[in-house]
Amino acid sequence: MKENQKKIISIKVKLLAIILPVVIVIMSLLVGVLYYISKDIIKEYSENLLDSSIENQTNQIEAWLDENLSAFRAVKQSIEQTGASGQQLQAILDSYYGFDDDYPNGLYIADENGGLIKASASEKTEADPTQSVWYREGLTRWNMGLTNAYTNAEGAKVISASGILDDQSGMIRVISADLTLERISIIVNSYIEMDQARAFLVSSTDGTVLAHHDNGLISTKLSESRDAFLRDIWQKVSQYDFDMVEIDSNMTAFSQIQGTDWVLVSYIPTKVIYSDIDSVRNMMLAIGLVSVILLAVLVERVVHVVIRPVKELIKVITAMT
Repeated sequence: MKENQKKIISIKVKLLAIILPVVIVIMSLLVGVLYYISKDIIKEYSENLLDSSIENQTNQIEAWLDENLSAFRAVKQSIEQTGASGQQLQAILDSYYGFDDDYPNGLYIADENGGLIKASASEKTEADPTQSVWYREGLTRWNMGLTNAYTNAEGAKVISASGILDDQSGMIRVISADLTLERISIIVNSYIEMDQARAFLVSSTDGTVLAHHDNGLISTKLSESRDAFLRDIWQKVSQYDFDMVEIDSNMTAFSQIQGTDWVLVSYIPTKVIYSDIDSVRNMMLAIGLVSVILLAVLVERVVHVVIRPVKELIKVITAMT
C-alpha cells in the first residue's frame, strides 16, 4: 500500500517537474521578447526626439547668427559705400553703442598701425589690436565671419564677427563686433525638448567649447578635458563623423551650424531612456514569478484530483487481492 502511494506521489512530482520548467521557459521567453521589442521602440522614439530637439536648437542658433551678421554686414557696406571717415564714421559707431544687448559695445575698427576707432562711450581697450583674435581672423576674409570663443582684453568670454573694411582710407582696416555668449548659451541650455538631456556647442576646428551648462568648460578644449566622454566626443567631431551614436552610455547626436565650424552636441544617458522599460521588465518578472507559484499550486491540486480515483481503485484492488 505504502509503495503504491509513493508511486502516486512520484507521478505528481514528475508531472510538476515537467510542466513547471516548460512554463517558466515560455514565460521567460515572452518577457524577454516583449522587453527587447519595447526597448527598440523606446530607443527609436528617443532618437527621433533627440534629433528633433537638436535640429530645433540648430535652427535657433543659425537664425540668431544670421540676424546679427546681416546687421553687421549692412553697417560695413554702408561705411564702404559712403566712404565715411572722421566725424561721420564716429557718429555711425556711436549710434550702434548699446543698440543691441547681443553686442553692447557696438562695432569698432582697427587699422594696420594699431589704431582703434570705437564708440565714444565704449570701454573697450586693446593694447595692440593687431595681435587680437578678431583682427587676425578678420584679415582672412572680406565678408564678416565669426571667430571662435576667446577671452577679450576685459576678461569676458566672447565671439567676434570681423572682416576687412574696404573704406578707401588707404590703410588695411578690420571692422568687428563682440557678441556675448549669453544668448547662445540660453539656446543651447534651454531649447531642449527631452527631459534630462544636455547640449553644448564646440568648434570642430580645435575642439574649443563655445557654450556649455558648466561655464567653467567654456573656452576649454575637448582634447584636454579630464572627462572621457568629452574626449570621445572630440574623436567623433575631429573626424567629422556626425552620425547619432551611443558614447559612454549616452545617446549622442550631432548637428553642424551652417556658415561656421561649430558643432552642436546633444546627449542623454541611456539609463534615463530605459528607466521606464526597466521598471516594466521588473514588474513583468515579478508577475511571472507569482504566476508560476500559482500555477504550481493549481497543477498540484489538479493532479491530486485526477489521481484520487486511482487511489480508490488501488484500495479496491488491494482489498480484492
